[in-house]
Amino acid sequence: MANDVVIRAAEGCAAETSVLWDSVWDTVGGVADWAMAGADEPNNRGGLRSKAAIETAVILCLFSDKWIDKESPFFFLADGDQRGWWGDGVDVRADLNEGPLGSWLYLLERAPLEILGMPASHWAEQWALEALATLKTQGVCVRIEVSATQYELESRIELTVALYGRDGSLVYNRNFDVLWNQVAR
Repeated sequence: MANDVVIRAAEGCAAETSVLWDSVWDTVGGVADWAMAGADEPNNRGGLRSKAAIETAVILCLFSDKWIDKESPFFFLADGDQRGWWGDGVDVRADLNEGPLGSWLYLLERAPLEILGMPASHWAEQWALEALATLKTQGVCVRIEVSATQYELESRIELTVALYGRDGSLVYNRNFDVLWNQVAR
């Protein structure tokens, strides 16, 4: 028995799952990745860390690339690539208030200073609010605040996300740097 390998084939798939694997944000690389469980999770040795469900939900909402329709007024920013998460075509349940996953923040990678007459930071705020709205609908929070500040000389947009609980307390607060480059790659 000591040499048995336990494979948790349905990990995170139970109907009453409260926490899935954490997506950990790398501020230097501007990407998210999964982390291994630490010593403080004795029932999850060798598994993926699962202690920050709200952080993971925010990262998935903001930094999964949302599909963009060719008829969208922002499609010109996509360089012909509609992107999108494949799972949206398989399992989106309106009866559970689900919608397409992700945001259009990736469109800011090579966006001009102004998009359709508004600063790029305006669209960062709008797209982030739209992407995070599902957290409010599903009861994770009751209020979402997003602010974006455009730093043109540093080629970045700083996005601040705050989520508030039913009692008005701050349950999540994080700054993200959204890379922004006007030069075609």
